Amino acid sequence: MNSRQESKVNMYRGVLLFCQNNAGIVSTNTAFSEAINALTIKVNEIQDYLVREIRHTTGISADKATAKAKLCLVASEIANIVYAYAVTINNKVLMDEVNYSLSDLKKLREDLIVATVTNIYNSTQSNLSALGTYGITASTLDELTEAINDYNALLPKTKTTISEKSNYNDNIIKLIDETDTLIKNRLDRLVVVFNKTHPDFVNTYKKVRHIDAPNKPVTQIKGNVINKVDGKAIEEAVISLIGTTNATTKSDKEGNFVFKPVTYGDYQLSIKATGFKDYIDNAFVVKMGKVNRVFVGLEG
Repeated sequence: MNSRQESKVNMYRGVLLFCQNNAGIVSTNTAFSEAINALTIKVNEIQDYLVREIRHTTGISADKATAKAKLCLVASEIANIVYAYAVTINNKVLMDEVNYSLSDLKKLREDLIVATVTNIYNSTQSNLSALGTYGITASTLDELTEAINDYNALLPKTKTTISEKSNYNDNIIKLIDETDTLIKNRLDRLVVVFNKTHPDFVNTYKKVRHIDAPNKPVTQIKGNVINKVDGKAIEEAVISLIGTTNATTKSDKEGNFVFKPVTYGDYQLSIKATGFKDYIDNAFVVKMGKVNRVFVGLEG
């Protein structure tokens, strides 16, 4: 969802909560009460699609991230060993073919990683008979093949997930349109029946009802990284976000970092800095329409 849609859904929830908290007033008018019941159904339907979208997308993204991490690790370990062999025999062509570190492989786009790792596999296979003393065997390549196959198997699921996410989003947009119509044509018109008996209720309803959407996305992450021992800011810490939105950034001189816009949902948040222990949060939740704040003290 975009920022305007997020704001609308928050407004629906606000109206619904306000009316539920004033059930005694709402119940005095059958038509208004029935409209609130209809709003409850619409909000629940929207929430259901949002939950299904988050769970499905996050699950596939996490699986692919895990498979990619394993593939990059196995491939880089083999590449390092083969590179050492190539240096020993002064084979510059072979050096170039396997000159990939773990970070190099992790940075590759989805359409390049399998091809690159396959080239490492082929170069290793071609020199397998000479690599036995270096610890590279057929079983080593079997492990790499398994990692390639595991990652490849998830790529079609990713494409399917994109299609399914689009379908979920289409349904959410349709429900938002229907909910807008429900509020404009029923609740906004019917609320006037309470003008004389409950004017404060009407005024508050209008304030809750007219929450304007922000001009820019509001779902974001703002964080700060410090040394846990002395409290000093850590500059150039690498912060990675894995989930519905995949992104990486670095902290500034004050240890601050920002991710925006970010799709709400469940994420893995990792922070790495030279000289400090890695920080990993495998259950980091980004709330919709919020500035999600993170304060982390790294241990040396």
